[in-house]
Amino acid sequence: MNALNGEIGNVDETPIEKLSLMHTANGEDFLSILSEQKIRTADCKVFRSEKLAYFFLGRPAYKTAVAPDPSFWQLPAVFILKKFPEAKPIRIFPFDSGGLAEKRYEKIIGKIKLENFELTGEGEQIAKAIKYFFGDQERYLSAKAIPYEVVADRIGERTSAFPTLALSKLYNHNFNEIIDDRVRLIEFQFDQDIDLSGGNLRAVIICREWLRDPAIKEMLEATGCDVKTYPLFPLRSSDYYSRIYELAMEACGG
Repeated sequence: MNALNGEIGNVDETPIEKLSLMHTANGEDFLSILSEQKIRTADCKVFRSEKLAYFFLGRPAYKTAVAPDPSFWQLPAVFILKKFPEAKPIRIFPFDSGGLAEKRYEKIIGKIKLENFELTGEGEQIAKAIKYFFGDQERYLSAKAIPYEVVADRIGERTSAFPTLALSKLYNHNFNEIIDDRVRLIEFQFDQDIDLSGGNLRAVIICREWLRDPAIKEMLEATGCDVKTYPLFPLRSSDYYSRIYELAMEACGG
């Protein structure tokens, strides 16, 4: 067990029943996911020899690139699950693993290896991590981490627990052009396709233009999921994602 798992294993867990797994897809992939009812694995830039499907817990924080003047098929689509898949995640990290692999966090926490931050696949361990670093799931959803000084007091003289301190330091860093809210949430990696059939799709968030097609509306209705839409407008990527976040919270009862 790494130092991070050992440290958070000592706290009481907090329920995570309100937190859903969310997958953000390129708009161009929306129809294939909808028609196949699967989120398929794809070649991974971090774990280069593997095909993986990525999800974030509680927020659709993965941000696909949005063109300056996008067409509707270039805008992101978000798939929100009702419950955790039967498939077991191959890895779980307490942040966007790609950010660390790309050395975006190096000036903040140094060169700590990615495996030092890997969480176990047990649900209670995920809940304990949320309790330890955020206090409760409402603060987790709002990306409001417990102050670094509080975590440092818990650690005391146990300097071997430095990955825990590093994670707290990262969680408390101000957002900028390098650091965004992807550092303050939990990432799940699966090495097999994730089935969306059988009523396990809680909601889909898409550009409203897709619903002009009756065939697409019919496919969405057949899933029985909540369909949330946002308009096509000539705004910045951040404006689109602000609306997507609002819709995601609505879909999950927040």
